[in-house]
Amino acid sequence: MVVEFDVIVSIDLINDFVTGKLGRPKFKKVVKATRELIEGSRKFTVLVQDSHSKGDPEIRVWGNHAMEGKKGSETVPELKGIAQVIKKHTYDAFFNTNLEDVLVKHGVKRAIFCGVVTDICIVHSVASAFFRGFRPIIVEECTDAYSPTEKKRVLEYMRKNYGAKIISLTDILPK
Repeated sequence: MVVEFDVIVSIDLINDFVTGKLGRPKFKKVVKATRELIEGSRKFTVLVQDSHSKGDPEIRVWGNHAMEGKKGSETVPELKGIAQVIKKHTYDAFFNTNLEDVLVKHGVKRAIFCGVVTDICIVHSVASAFFRGFRPIIVEECTDAYSPTEKKRVLEYMRKNYGAKIISLTDILPK
């Protein structure tokens, strides 16, 4: 099955979430798969990235991470310069950002969401996309969570509650 989509929205593939404070070695596979998706599909792509200040609510929960202007908030080297960057200050890629305006300007209807972490920023961003009328798609290899059980649970949650299509990279880029 070849899946049609209009945009790739990559979330939080930044140093702190891949190799830094909140990163996990397995998240490098997400970066690799996401780069393959971006290069193979040649679709419009947006990199939405945490960029925090001391007063942001997430800092109370997770401590300092992805602090604005620091190396931890920068795009991972494998994706640097590959797409437009939008900075976010909460889990939700749409909240107080211009992401919706950018997607509307490009005529987006169907959006692939990828990145980390599935059960935090991905799920909140997918909910926001759904409530704004976008049809969310998740490429399973292009997202991950700290726990495989949570990833599986949240993928099913997004499918059931937001109509998200959960697909494989081979549904877009057949081998």
